[in-house]
Amino acid sequence: MPQIQIEAKAANRILTNLQTVHYSRPTIHITAPCWINDPCAPGYDPGTGLYHVFFQCNPYGTEWGNMSWVHVTSKDLLTWNNMPTQPALSPGKGYDQDGVFTGCFAPVANANNKQLTVFYSSVFKLPFHWSTLPYPRNAAGLGIATSDDGGSTWAKSPDNPILNGEPQDVDVTGFRDPYIANWPALDRLRGKNGKSLYGLVSGGIAGLGPTTFLYEIQPEALGQWDYLGSLVDLSISYQPSEKWGGNYGINWECTNFMTLESNSVSREFLIIGAEGEVERDHINNSIFPAATSPRTVRQQVWMSGNLVKKGDNIKLQFKFGGILDHGSYYAANSFLDPLSNRRIVHGWIPEEDCTDEHARRKGWNGALSIPREVFLLSIPNVISALSSQISEITCMERQLEPNDSTTLHTLGVRPISEMSRLRDNCFWSYEKNETFLPRPNSIQHEHLAVTSTPTWELQATISVATGCETVGFHLRYSKDLSIRTTVLFSLLAETITVDRSASTSYKDINRFPDKGPFTLFKTRDPSTGEEEQERLRIRIISDGDILEVYANDRFALATTVYTCDYEGNNGIAAFATGLDNSAIFEKISLWDGLNGMEPLGQVQLKN
Repeated sequence: MPQIQIEAKAANRILTNLQTVHYSRPTIHITAPCWINDPCAPGYDPGTGLYHVFFQCNPYGTEWGNMSWVHVTSKDLLTWNNMPTQPALSPGKGYDQDGVFTGCFAPVANANNKQLTVFYSSVFKLPFHWSTLPYPRNAAGLGIATSDDGGSTWAKSPDNPILNGEPQDVDVTGFRDPYIANWPALDRLRGKNGKSLYGLVSGGIAGLGPTTFLYEIQPEALGQWDYLGSLVDLSISYQPSEKWGGNYGINWECTNFMTLESNSVSREFLIIGAEGEVERDHINNSIFPAATSPRTVRQQVWMSGNLVKKGDNIKLQFKFGGILDHGSYYAANSFLDPLSNRRIVHGWIPEEDCTDEHARRKGWNGALSIPREVFLLSIPNVISALSSQISEITCMERQLEPNDSTTLHTLGVRPISEMSRLRDNCFWSYEKNETFLPRPNSIQHEHLAVTSTPTWELQATISVATGCETVGFHLRYSKDLSIRTTVLFSLLAETITVDRSASTSYKDINRFPDKGPFTLFKTRDPSTGEEEQERLRIRIISDGDILEVYANDRFALATTVYTCDYEGNNGIAAFATGLDNSAIFEKISLWDGLNGMEPLGQVQLKN
């Protein structure tokens, strides 16, 4: 292993930054010195060339309350700058007296449009929750705010609320989190000329199931939302597969619609925050420390289906679906980037695994994930998975081919490509090729490196042969491995797990695993008949308390790891179990001190 040298100047910068960001505050994620949750109103303004995103927050503390919006902008989706007026939107009197909840950014048609518009859930009456029915009538409506100075300041409309609340004669379980965009596929279905905008407000219908409420909006009259009906009919706690599908819950939040295309194939998708009462087994079966509470039961799911007309009603019929993130990530909110034609998604990484007191000590609670791209992923010429039958994998649509193979379609997810720029200014990098594990004499792991900062990225390509049982990495570990976090892919169980059971010595931290289903596919070349086993391509991004794991452009898991003493728990090792040499780590790359540890998203507030 090569010796790693860090210049004295760089070492001093590391020390300075680690002293500044107590408890290893993230530097490449958006955080604030308070409670933050849902990302709100992501979008792009062609007039200024700025990307915008807001987030819900409590400007006055690290616990939930006083729901307001903080606003940041970026020219590159990497470095985020405070806007001068913070919070941008706060609770007022009357219709939004109890909070400014999640919302959306109206698409900007062209650079000549000088006015920016956002919509938000105007909360008139708290509390409300799907589990405490009946839902109070008109507890949350719809508000609108505009900016004429590029987003520096925002003014609420004098016509607010533009919706007082839920549709008449509908008993809802919730009604909030507006989303607005063009939807050409729906225009075509309705025989429209393509000028309409469509809006969703998420919730559910008492006794029937979760759904999202569909509206039509004319671009020249953004304050007029015409109700078209509920978009989805699913039963309560619908779950197409215990292993491969998420639970769609009882009430929905933050529902986004989109059409995604790959070559000549297109599919309609919804991204959904699903609240419910069915917890995942690996969490439900865990033991929680006495000082902590269980996580809120919810999942960040998605579905794809066909848009159809049923009489006067429009429905999106479920065809296949899965889980967008297998960790704690929630409240995903997206927009179509007009510069790249990518669907960019922001999400919230909550900190329910630490106590309120722990959050107060460290000085922040919650973060936004790094921006992700979601897309229609197509995998051709598939003949088998590791263990499951392809027909059992309900997060994939199967298209049978003439050569007896299958093309699979699913929702792809990966960090935006701009994230790789953060490697350019890292403190040091490391690369190793062709590591065979496990080795004879029961040697199952190989030490790779000791990181100098809590902000780094690891990327690896691993080929697995028959007889391999597990592969992965021990991260943030001590010399004796008594403190460690393990990212493990089990070929037998077809799961990726972040094992946090030994991740910290803090007593007030939940340390149960985060995990989700994942498999590798075998493909057959249609011209030669040659078969090939898919490699595992894994990417791990560490940033303070946050760990994000990605695999093969179709798996994502964000979680929190509260390493108690980073300086003494910073090792990285590769490991594998099974037959000797059954895993080949073809290439391992590591970048430590991403972006030189310069903070990219640490928001400051002036109360």
